[in-house]
Amino acid sequence: MITKQQQAAVVKVGLGLMAVCIAGYILGPPLYWHLKEGFVAIARSSPNCAPCLCDCSSQPLLSIPHGLSNASFTG
Repeated sequence: MITKQQQAAVVKVGLGLMAVCIAGYILGPPLYWHLKEGFVAIARSSPNCAPCLCDCSSQPLLSIPHGLSNASFTG
């Protein structure tokens, strides 16, 4: 049979695991983006790579063909 102390230990471990998961969920994306930007900055300073010449910010992330968008409907 499980004693009260063992039940309390299991609950503490479960709550600790839940706290770590919630902290990772909240803090993970900002840390990921900061690390990614840091690696990009290091890669840009490398003399072996040529700089990127494209202007990717002006290109849409997702494009809909002209015939399928609602704006092109003239009915």
